[in-house]
Amino acid sequence: MTTKKWGHNELAHDLAEHLRQNTARICWEDMQLGPAGTCRPDVYSIAHSYSKFCPVVYEVKVSVGDFRADVTAGKYTKYFSYAGGVVFAVPEGMLKKSDIPDGCGLMIRKETGWHTLKGPTMRQIDNLPRDAWMKLLMDGMTRQAERTQIKSRVINTYLSEQKLMKRHGSEIADLVCRAHRSKERLEQQVRDNDERLKNLRQESEEEMQRRRKRREESEERLTDAQQDLAKALGLDPNVPMYVLTRTLWEAMRRLTEDEEIKRLRGILSNLERTLNDGLKPLPGEKAA
Repeated sequence: MTTKKWGHNELAHDLAEHLRQNTARICWEDMQLGPAGTCRPDVYSIAHSYSKFCPVVYEVKVSVGDFRADVTAGKYTKYFSYAGGVVFAVPEGMLKKSDIPDGCGLMIRKETGWHTLKGPTMRQIDNLPRDAWMKLLMDGMTRQAERTQIKSRVINTYLSEQKLMKRHGSEIADLVCRAHRSKERLEQQVRDNDERLKNLRQESEEEMQRRRKRREESEERLTDAQQDLAKALGLDPNVPMYVLTRTLWEAMRRLTEDEEIKRLRGILSNLERTLNDGLKPLPGEKAA
């Protein structure tokens, strides 16, 4: 029997549906737990219980290389700020229990469904950050509404398929049904891409703001020579560059416009002419 080759998003959605249908847990898929830059679990779940708060992160992997890279980088440890346990979910045969980091769990997807090979060590977590709750609530409600619409379309597609089978036979009905499903998958991909693009734009804007701030701070810092000049002008050596520049312009303006400076310059010019005249030879004297 040929083993199904799972795509990452397909496997994550399959796991989320398994948890929704077979466990008393509320699930979110590919949900960022706060503003741009915070972690984004493949599947995030919370037990439907008022007395037992034990959120779990499910990290889906479809390649050994991706799994090892994340484990080496310690990416999974970031989830412990938002979850009591972390479980790796993979296709059957990809990983063994011994491959999994201490404290984490392992679930595998067989032909017959999902099976747990290793449970996670649950850590105590009392609450989530406010931003995480807001994200789960607002985006979660929107996605739930979308799932309801999709299920409604699936039911309508099924009913249409049954009618077409009666009218035109199973072959045409199957073609129409596949066309409907392809359209639904395409619409979902467009929504996913729009969400990713929105997050990328937000992250790019934040990075540009950080770079602009660092550049402005760098431009405002004075060199040693500029700090000495600031001290000579009676300024604090740590003033911004624009303050030093403005003070220099004001000093230059005062030097060129001050009447006392002009008077002293006139006196110096007269003294210079008098000295030059005194150095000239008197009548009858020979020049040295």
